[in-house]
Amino acid sequence: MCGRYTLAASLAEIAAYFAAKSGPQGEDGKPLWDWEPNYNIAPASVVPVIAFDGRKKRKIVPMRWGIHPHWKKEPPEGRPMFNARLETAHEKASFRTPFRRRRALIPTTGWYEWEGIEKPKTPYFIHEDEEEIFAFAGLWDQWRVDEGITLLSCTILTTAASGHIKHLHHRMPVRLPKTQWDKWLDWESRPDHVLEKMLSGDDLDYYDVDSEVSSGRASGAHLIKPAGAA
Repeated sequence: MCGRYTLAASLAEIAAYFAAKSGPQGEDGKPLWDWEPNYNIAPASVVPVIAFDGRKKRKIVPMRWGIHPHWKKEPPEGRPMFNARLETAHEKASFRTPFRRRRALIPTTGWYEWEGIEKPKTPYFIHEDEEEIFAFAGLWDQWRVDEGITLLSCTILTTAASGHIKHLHHRMPVRLPKTQWDKWLDWESRPDHVLEKMLSGDDLDYYDVDSEVSSGRASGAHLIKPAGAA
């Protein structure tokens, strides 16, 4: 599961890291949408997502975190579908079309999980050992709002947790090697073949953080500092 994550990078840094073009852009060539580092991203937030454009070039697109299927008649309501189980995404009505041809990379610098049975649970920040920025494998869809206007939305794929983080939660986000990123985004490639190379949890590190992060309204870089740090 991944219900809260961080992206401590600017739009320019994200574009440089993923070799992606920022969009959408105005007539002056500047982005019409911007992003500032966020250390407590919650479902229904608008977040930067990497997808292929029509020429199969990486592009940063703002999307709502919580996929809203293209076939829905009603606008988004209730709990956002912010995660999709890898094992069933290919057959679930809400995910099967995106799984086949609308795949995404969701930039991140880490995510939170809460350990424990009784409250208050202990929050942990999980991140990659070597990379500050990395990516979750995700899916995206588009829902028609009105003539010429669409809602773009995304979800994060999850798989069974592995490595030394699996005691924190039984699920973790799907991550892919950089060499597989373009194959994942390419709607002509077979997703099951790409997913054979997904990363385990062996390269992940974690530490406990202050319980303040449990509030969806909490913000600031101090949220990812180890618990008790000045």
